Amino acid sequence: MGALRERDARDFELVLASAVLFLPPGQLLTERAANERLKDFLSSAGAMLSTDHVELRRWLADTGFIHRSDRGTDYRRGSLPDWLATAAEHLTAAQLREKVSAARNGHAQERAARKQAWIERSGASIEVIESVPPPVELPDDETYMRLALDQAHNAWALGEVPVGAVLVKDGQVLATGFNQPIGNADPTAHAEIQTIRAAAELIGNYRLSHCTLYVTLEPCAMCAGAIQHARISRLVFGAADPKTGACGSVVDLFAQPRLNHHAHVRRGVLADACGRVLSEFFAERRNLRRSGSLPADDEGDDDETD
Repeated sequence: MGALRERDARDFELVLASAVLFLPPGQLLTERAANERLKDFLSSAGAMLSTDHVELRRWLADTGFIHRSDRGTDYRRGSLPDWLATAAEHLTAAQLREKVSAARNGHAQERAARKQAWIERSGASIEVIESVPPPVELPDDETYMRLALDQAHNAWALGEVPVGAVLVKDGQVLATGFNQPIGNADPTAHAEIQTIRAAAELIGNYRLSHCTLYVTLEPCAMCAGAIQHARISRLVFGAADPKTGACGSVVDLFAQPRLNHHAHVRRGVLADACGRVLSEFFAERRNLRRSGSLPADDEGDDDETD
């Protein structure tokens, strides 16, 4: 929120005014009731924000969008900037929720259509030759890695470490995924695991033979093990992970002769772009923490991996 305020004050005010719509006008709410309304906002119209209801309530109070009672435990709507006040009078929380949902759905459909058209154009020139191992360095590796980067930005939008993955078979995208361990309260919900689970469910088989997995960050030992168990034929990753990378940076599980499956690995595809997304994410988190907008002990803040 602090970064948004510095970048665009009007967008910052628009976000706060949207949150205020979820508080009924003219009513004094207990802290618990106000928290529930703000949670409702953050789970619907404000789902793109990387914050929680406590931080949001503090910003609303500090900027006068809501007022505390003399006891400091009850809240009511405050005053809105003139440029937003008139519009707020004619818009309810339910209407805002519906409009944001419709806009998101429309954007998602357009995005999916563009992505599929892109894949079809790129895949039209691919010739898959099953009889020639290994299937190294196909010409569209960068194309699919850009799709994985797109997934990484989805993680960033939810406050997760931005790592994305895409699973491809015969020139077709079977599944995509991004890092979600915080949101899912699941330490195994790395981008690779999310993608492998989705693909296995789609085809109804725990084996993903003749598939290529694209991921923006070098897989850890857990994800490397899942890739081996799924019998994925080929792995392509972007940035190396010097802390937990299990494909050569710390250990190389795909080079262990005693393991009975080895995916062919290509390293460093769009490595600069993949690494830059991570660097910019953690730089933003550090700035938020210094400005007091993010708790100093925020989960994942010191762990620059997935």
